[in-house]
Amino acid sequence: MKIVTFIILGFILNPLSAQQDYSISLLPFNTSDYDEYAPVFYKGNIVFCSNRKNSIFITYTDEKENKPSLDIFEVEEIGRNEWSEVKEFNKDFVTPYNEGPVTFNDRGTEMYFTRNNDIKKRIGNSIKKKNTLGIYFTKYNRRDDEWSEPAPFKYNSPEYNFAHPSLSEDGNYLYFASDMEGGYGGTDLYVCELEGGSWGAPQNLGPNVNTAGNEYFPFIHSTGRLYFSSDEHGSIGRLDIFYTEKVNGEWHKPIPMDPPINSRYNDFALIIDPLKKTGMFSSDRSRNSDDIYLFTPLYPMFENIERQQVNNYCYELYEAGAESPDSTLYEFEWTFGDGQKAKGIEVDHCFPGPGDYTLELNVIDKLTGEVFYTQASYPLKIEDITQVYINAPDTVEVGEEIKFDGRKTNITDFDIYRYYWDFGDGRKTRGVEATHIYSTEGNFIVQLGVVSREDREGNSQKKGVYKNIVVVGSTKERRRR
Repeated sequence: MKIVTFIILGFILNPLSAQQDYSISLLPFNTSDYDEYAPVFYKGNIVFCSNRKNSIFITYTDEKENKPSLDIFEVEEIGRNEWSEVKEFNKDFVTPYNEGPVTFNDRGTEMYFTRNNDIKKRIGNSIKKKNTLGIYFTKYNRRDDEWSEPAPFKYNSPEYNFAHPSLSEDGNYLYFASDMEGGYGGTDLYVCELEGGSWGAPQNLGPNVNTAGNEYFPFIHSTGRLYFSSDEHGSIGRLDIFYTEKVNGEWHKPIPMDPPINSRYNDFALIIDPLKKTGMFSSDRSRNSDDIYLFTPLYPMFENIERQQVNNYCYELYEAGAESPDSTLYEFEWTFGDGQKAKGIEVDHCFPGPGDYTLELNVIDKLTGEVFYTQASYPLKIEDITQVYINAPDTVEVGEEIKFDGRKTNITDFDIYRYYWDFGDGRKTRGVEATHIYSTEGNFIVQLGVVSREDREGNSQKKGVYKNIVVVGSTKERRRR
């Protein structure tokens, strides 16, 4: 049996709604005249695409933008906010047309990248109305220190674009953007699963993710969270960055990244390191070009958090060695030390909460109702599970004001200095108590993390848990249906 008491109180105001959750900075290897965007991590370096001029190859220009076509570049971080000279990633991949963005497997030995399908150097190609984009694959040979000749993705088409690949950490899923027929809008997000060494048919991520607008630049994190850019989903700018996760096998409603990551400009192509300590994204907010920005969360990251366990205060009580008295004159009765009693030698009882209790099994005189003698007496100490604890309902309604309480947290490793809440819909706050209102139906993952004060070296201890909360339509809305 599970017994939890919930208090439904609160107010709408989110005390940190106006505060920023990230610090951002423009990376110094950006140029002012050309575009740099779509960074990825590669063996401690950053690989990105850019239309900056290079001395190795003279590229055709995009006539509409009057900028050279895209190539793939690499840069190394050599110190705190110090970067090496930008160099071309591999001159063998350079064509007169576009290369990039890219994605690597976790070992950096396989690369998928976007390029124009027709890369032959012909003047006519540069003015073609339809030189579609495709995804290409190459593999690194360590012995020869070379990348193999790029091979086309099996689903590339001269009629549709396939672009912006993102490979899952295990290498079994390839996410990408395409305007192929049968989608929900202009450009949708798809995924292929590796089956017997070959990519299965593209699967549209569905209407929760894709819209009548355009979705681009998927990035699948090692945790299974999918980040992408869209000009729909209630964007505050032209392109904004959103994220979603699978709940019960379905992608939940995408959640926008908070400012300053999203802005009224184009924000896209976000990546985050495996530990979620830092990341990068692209934006045209500062200049007349796309640039790459570094961002660092101001909220602490809680890695390896576990699902919250339910405290169980219910017990089945039975005294195996009890001698049965004459049932016509006497009967058994348990007292639990919490003011409650129950008759019988075998009973079920739920205590009100943690504490020290004394259990007694008494033999009662039926005629007088008095205790004839005590058959057994035991001390019982009930303690909450050692964990951070979210006191909140399991199911709530859209528009309902919910109070979240962390006071039942039971940890002994350190004294708690701060409580951090993440409500699973993109909203966060601090404090032992928090109030929140969900505006949409769905299954949301609520997280509570606690931290200690920093020691002299600036280190702090952290712990966290999560629980699922189901948000259903309001009672009035359900009655209408």
